[in-house]
Amino acid sequence: MIPLRYREMLPPYMYEIDMVERHFMVMEQEIDDREKKIDDLGDQFILQRATWALSMWEWIYFRQEKNGTLDHRREEIRRKRWAKRPFTLPTLRLIGNKYGKLLNVIEDFQEKEIRFEFAAGEKIDLAALEADFEYIRPVHILRSVPVAKTPEQPIIIRGVGYGHQVDFPICGLEIPVEVGVSGKLTNQTLTVGSSRIYHGVDGPITGFELPIK
Repeated sequence: MIPLRYREMLPPYMYEIDMVERHFMVMEQEIDDREKKIDDLGDQFILQRATWALSMWEWIYFRQEKNGTLDHRREEIRRKRWAKRPFTLPTLRLIGNKYGKLLNVIEDFQEKEIRFEFAAGEKIDLAALEADFEYIRPVHILRSVPVAKTPEQPIIIRGVGYGHQVDFPICGLEIPVEVGVSGKLTNQTLTVGSSRIYHGVDGPITGFELPIK
């Protein structure tokens, strides 16, 4: 019987030809093997999937063949490739994103250090981050500083402002308006209000409570 994937491409009258059926049944295994070889060859050009071609990758970057597991050899090649990149913020973000949920990369020029800010709720591989950073660190940068940062949520406190009108004429009250003039009574408005103030809170404070109502 002709395999279904070939029957869909053949005209119906060829289904009854015995020679065609025998041909496709014999050639199916050969065609499958050829597709696997093509896929395997394509994988050798991708570092994450390369196997038997890793020796060629190593010759390009190290001029010698390395020992170890496939994952270890791929990691060495990847680190060497990244070391050839310029020491810029995109490169540092690429390194940081590999080992945790990176939020930001900050350059501290006075302390001569690079700060990596990560989300505190995600896993961070500090040892691997430090190893990759030291591999590409230039001499004018002293160190890297990883920071686990909690999300900031503002606390909003609202108040109600009230206005009161005060009317006084008061008997005997004299308010001089001009020099030598007295005895005039005035109306005055007194307004009492409040302004909204927002404060950023870095983290929860033990025992700190806010009334909801």
